[in-house]
Amino acid sequence: MKIEWIEDFLALIEAGTFSQAAEVRHVTQPAFSRRIRQLEEWLGVELIDRHSPRLALTPHARTYELSMRDWLARLYAMRSRIRADALHGPRAILTTQHTLTVSYLPRLLRHFRQQAPEARLQVRSSDRSDCIRNFQRGDADLLLCSELEGTPLFLDREEIERVPLGVEQLIPVCATDQQGQPLFDLGGQAHLPLIGYETDSFLGGVLASPYLLDLQRRFDTELVCETSFTIGIRELTLAGLGIGWLPHGLIEEDLMAGRLISLLDTLGGPKLVVACYRQPDVESTSLETLWQLMHDRPPTI
Repeated sequence: MKIEWIEDFLALIEAGTFSQAAEVRHVTQPAFSRRIRQLEEWLGVELIDRHSPRLALTPHARTYELSMRDWLARLYAMRSRIRADALHGPRAILTTQHTLTVSYLPRLLRHFRQQAPEARLQVRSSDRSDCIRNFQRGDADLLLCSELEGTPLFLDREEIERVPLGVEQLIPVCATDQQGQPLFDLGGQAHLPLIGYETDSFLGGVLASPYLLDLQRRFDTELVCETSFTIGIRELTLAGLGIGWLPHGLIEEDLMAGRLISLLDTLGGPKLVVACYRQPDVESTSLETLWQLMHDRPPTI
């Protein structure tokens, strides 16, 4: 099987006719048709319904079109990585949770570029639990994550190095009215809508007690939305749907602009430690450089 056969098949789908696809692929139409036939023979199934008056895919082709595109994209990405690693040396792989990808990671990456532009880094963003699993499997060299104060990860594995980068406040906020006042009056309003995190998520567990429990004792609350998508909670809070707890780094500009207002003095909120972990026994120039930069005055959280 030749890679060009997959490229031909995808070009045929995009062009819509054999003649136009052959032109795109810079071959004659008979040669192009033979290559599509060769792909079908290699797969052992027909991809094109040749009884249809117009170009139509068989059910097999429709089912596996996306898989073929994904396979081809992964293959080319691997080729690019191999070439880059051979030319510049291996890159360090950092995995981090979605929230930090938006709030803190951009500052950290700017710091890396300014201090060590030659260091090569690949970032993989995912849910916090997935990031931890990927790091434990050895699929990433560095893990950047949030932790509740006093509860670091991997206490049973002394060989994994850890560097704390700073502390971030989780702040209860709500949108403001036209006068710049909180949309919800905690002093006199009996009913408070809440935008909460899913109970089995990291932040859901962090907030469950004592913060949400205390709030439910003091007010008539209603959970109007529950999600683990921090960026979504920010957008819903800005829209005035309810009160949500968000990391300061994510909403710093919203607070300064008056789009959101802090309710921290009344409702309180936990502090989170942002820390980075390093895999043991992994050596590369880029990894050593980036790890040293995290020890030497990294950007503030």
